[in-house]
Amino acid sequence: MTSVTVPIELRWGDQDPYGHINNVAVLRILEEARARAFWSSPGPSGPSGVFPPLDPDQQIWALVADFHLKYRKQLPYQREPVLVEMSIPRVGGASLVIDYAVKVSAHAAPCVTAQSTLVMVDRDSGSPQRLSSEVRQRLLDYSSEPQP
Repeated sequence: MTSVTVPIELRWGDQDPYGHINNVAVLRILEEARARAFWSSPGPSGPSGVFPPLDPDQQIWALVADFHLKYRKQLPYQREPVLVEMSIPRVGGASLVIDYAVKVSAHAAPCVTAQSTLVMVDRDSGSPQRLSSEVRQRLLDYSSEPQP
């Protein structure tokens, strides 16, 4: 399975009174990593993500349908970015699952592991929309599923 690793800067305000990263901030970190890894961003180098740039005017939206998170150990504040490793263990007809591991450094054990399910829906009707064959193929590059 291929994974992608995204460095995410911590903010001073992400800490709680105990000096570790607050649980709400952890979800923000995972959200930011997911957006940076899988959504294209406009710029001189052109699109690079699996999905088009995040834009509320798009007809098809990717919505979080489910989220599971485990705190393995405290995630302390640090000046260096934390590393969020992501892979896609499952690609469905209109959905995908993303696995996350948040680490303080490349060789450290994860402080946080998580899994989210994203569902593609029509913006107007809210009904699930199948992944295009192009998007499905690009997602399978990050998956352990057999490729057609």
